[in-house]
Amino acid sequence: MAAIKRRRAALTVRQLVEDYLTHQLTRPVTQVSTRHHLAPLLAMFGGWQARRVGARQVQDFLAAQRDQGVMLTTATHRARLLRTVFSWGVETGRLQASLLAGMRLPRPKARRIEPPTRAEALRMYKVAAPHVRRVIVLGMAAGPRIGPSELFRLRWIDVDLVAAEMHMPNASKGAREDSRLVPIRDDVLPLMRLWAQEDASIGCPWVINWHGRQVRCIGHAWHQARKAAGIARRITPYSLRHAMPTEALEHGADVQAVAEVMGHADPTMLLRVYQHSRYRLRKKAVNAAPGLGIKIKKNE
Repeated sequence: MAAIKRRRAALTVRQLVEDYLTHQLTRPVTQVSTRHHLAPLLAMFGGWQARRVGARQVQDFLAAQRDQGVMLTTATHRARLLRTVFSWGVETGRLQASLLAGMRLPRPKARRIEPPTRAEALRMYKVAAPHVRRVIVLGMAAGPRIGPSELFRLRWIDVDLVAAEMHMPNASKGAREDSRLVPIRDDVLPLMRLWAQEDASIGCPWVINWHGRQVRCIGHAWHQARKAAGIARRITPYSLRHAMPTEALEHGADVQAVAEVMGHADPTMLLRVYQHSRYRLRKKAVNAAPGLGIKIKKNE
């Protein structure tokens, strides 16, 4: 018992984080992302005994992040990750207690990125690398999660070009099924047939691929395309998932049907998060109901 207490007392933040990454996170992409976000914290407190790190140290970290120009959303996310690691340490017996338990963190306002318009998406498509072109087309057409959780896992065996439908993999977010049935747009079907022929010739099973290899990230290629298209404002690959319901609902699509295509059990999520109100929609909204019928007389 005394030896266990000594190990707990001597455990450093860096050792605890490495244990968490090794034993708790099984997906490589999650490990890489988590390690990236915890790196600034390890730079400040990595050598500290974990039992001595509390709310005061986290506040110092948030202040340092602010001075470095890091967005509050990102800095807070990193602090939450550290709190999660410490909670895991207590649950697994590595720590006797966590000074971060119950720590309150600021709630930054979410920054909404206006999704790409069809014109912007087309400009990017014209200058993008082939694999990014496919992401743009399927992102705008079907609204999948852009990344290894969904779109990058889509294989040709999941696609039925005769029935014009695909079984899009579902992200691990409480979905009951491994995939969902998504119809392929009529104007996208010829493109997908061409892609299927190209990939069959090299024996590639992945719909999104780079020279036959499965794609894990498109960040660099995406931003190259955005700059080459002359788009200065911030647009991320995930913005395509926002664009699809915005465009679909604007043109009268059924909310429930759009939610099913996107893999949402709750259709109200679309209205809360994904449907971005553009100016022409706002103008249409204020003119939708009959007015008061007030007529201005010439003498007034």
